[in-house]
Amino acid sequence: MTNGFPYETINPIHLKEKAMTEHPIRKIKQNDSRPSLRASLLFAGIAGLIVLLLLFFRAIAFQNPAVADFYSRHIFELLASIWTWPISLLPFSVTEAFVVIGPFILIGLFIYSIIRLVKTNEHRGRRILRVCLWVLGVVFILLSLFLLLHGLNYARSPLQQAMDLSVRRYSVDELEDAARILGKAASQVRDPLREDESGVLVIHFLPSLWREAESGWDAASSHYPALQSRVRAKPKGVLLSRYWSYTNIVGLYMPLLVEPNVHIDQPDFMIPVTAAHEMAHARGFAREGDCDFAAVLSCMYHPEPVWQYSGLISSWKSIARKLWKEDPSRYYLVYRESLSPAVIRDLEAESSYWKAFDTPIAQLSENINDQYLKANREEEGVKSYGGVVDLLLAWLETEEALLLFQ
Repeated sequence: MTNGFPYETINPIHLKEKAMTEHPIRKIKQNDSRPSLRASLLFAGIAGLIVLLLLFFRAIAFQNPAVADFYSRHIFELLASIWTWPISLLPFSVTEAFVVIGPFILIGLFIYSIIRLVKTNEHRGRRILRVCLWVLGVVFILLSLFLLLHGLNYARSPLQQAMDLSVRRYSVDELEDAARILGKAASQVRDPLREDESGVLVIHFLPSLWREAESGWDAASSHYPALQSRVRAKPKGVLLSRYWSYTNIVGLYMPLLVEPNVHIDQPDFMIPVTAAHEMAHARGFAREGDCDFAAVLSCMYHPEPVWQYSGLISSWKSIARKLWKEDPSRYYLVYRESLSPAVIRDLEAESSYWKAFDTPIAQLSENINDQYLKANREEEGVKSYGGVVDLLLAWLETEEALLLFQ
């Protein structure tokens, strides 16, 4: 029997199809589970465009150093001054912290991403693509920071030009004379300085050394305006310096943080000039020869004798190394006649220290550094460190140098 209405058999499958037809919104919601690539594509695209624009600007700057000079003086200094202020407030090396902790964070993120991909079967390829786009965007951002805070400074005018130094070819006699001047000055400053039980110079409290680091730059800048800078980047000692010795690297400037990092396990007499070199990078000097020269000037004009000695003996080592290549007999003569026993003890301690770390790792580190410098248009690679010799010899002929060594 019926109640007057036609009877129809109800099929659950038909009901589901009907519901999907009558409610299209539900159908759309089911497709929402597919990961969106819009944000990741936008992020990677914008970051990549910024890198391209900066590389284009750097190419222009290399063709016209005046552009790089303007950037370094007015834009870089402003950006670096702002960025380095919070970093300098921290008493430890942020770079070292990232090196130690960073790998564990990256490994953790990698494992987490793999677990998520394994657990989620839907749209796996799309999810991988989204992660790759975000990683690519981050790489582009880091490269942009490198260019803004260091890479563009490679295009600025050489310090030789900014200081109006006349660089020329120098004879062996002139090399020997310069080595004698610097050796005698270093010996005079060195003798009253503190020593350990083995008679090697010792610095008892590094934090005070970092605090007084800017004094030399201020004094040198009053004589040479080309060294002026608003950037005040505090040098940081690396706690794991003993292990760092295997790379034979004594200092590292981290441009992403505008942070000078200093090897503090090396013989103490080289710590001040190493700090000054990395500070030179933070102040906008990119080329290694320019940094070496700016660093030794800041040390020589520093009011504290330990800084003066570090700059003088570093300068002597650079010129004496060149003299040894030209005429080893003259080198040994200058070594014996211009250096005091205290200076010789320091140099022998340094030689003994680094012999223990003469390993294949050091050679690999040098090769990497060589390729990095060449990629930034320092055509001589690690040999560019020797460029300080020409600058020193030209500077020693100036009236300022003659007054300093009277």
